[in-house]
Amino acid sequence: MEVEFRKQDKNCTQVLKNHFEQNEFNGDRLDRYREDINTANKAIKRLERHMDRLEAKVKTQEETIEALEGVIKNQQVVMARFRSCKCAKGRTFG
Repeated sequence: MEVEFRKQDKNCTQVLKNHFEQNEFNGDRLDRYREDINTANKAIKRLERHMDRLEAKVKTQEETIEALEGVIKNQQVVMARFRSCKCAKGRTFG
């Protein structure tokens, strides 16, 4: 009877040891996953900031293009008026 009890005690001890090791392993894995998630979140934030900067550049470029289109239109109007002027008769413009 005592031998059987010792066997069961040894088995229980081994089972507890296995569970402890498994929990320790899972805890380490969980810590690694948390680190990976934190790293990914930091990368996402960096990309979001970069995208914000790019969007601002695009907006600035679009505004510049609109301004240049306005200048071109004004120059075309000025050239059309000048060509219709009497003093422009016989002259060539590039």
